[in-house]
Amino acid sequence: MTYSEKQYKQKVSLEPKTSPLMMLVAVSLILFVILAFIKALWFFQYQDKNIALPLFNKNVLGLFVLHADTESLLSKPWTVITHMFVHDNVWKILANMLWLWCFGYIMQDLTGTKKIIPVFIYGSLGGALAFMLAYNFLPSLHAYAPYATTGGAAAGVMAIATATTMVSPGYRIFPLLK
Repeated sequence: MTYSEKQYKQKVSLEPKTSPLMMLVAVSLILFVILAFIKALWFFQYQDKNIALPLFNKNVLGLFVLHADTESLLSKPWTVITHMFVHDNVWKILANMLWLWCFGYIMQDLTGTKKIIPVFIYGSLGGALAFMLAYNFLPSLHAYAPYATTGGAAAGVMAIATATTMVSPGYRIFPLLK
């Protein structure tokens, strides 16, 4: 075992004040549970699934996801921040949080705890900017801009994965396998 492998053997901490990684995971999971509870209540209120889901997506989820048209962005500016924590699918949040934890733990181990949140937020904002530019300036997507929305941590997770790979391109996840 080389010196660099010995240096980065730290234990996982579940305390949010010492681990910004666990704080990002916790915020996303708590918001997912709250939205799932509201969605369940919405289905109890409207028995027909064909009515309940579109109304939930428009009236509740629409307050948190980022819309592609600029008028919605100007009327709901907080969605620039909230879209990065909103998930409406169990499989999406499971995949995003698993990858966030895997790459975030390695990045936190290599660079410390101060870079996780800025990289996640800047990556998510970059993804939001690319989404807005694509739907507003590409002619083939421009017609769909009033209906297009985005949400989830995928852009922030990808930014953390990219930063981790750039910090240590030769990092071995399974050091015993050659």
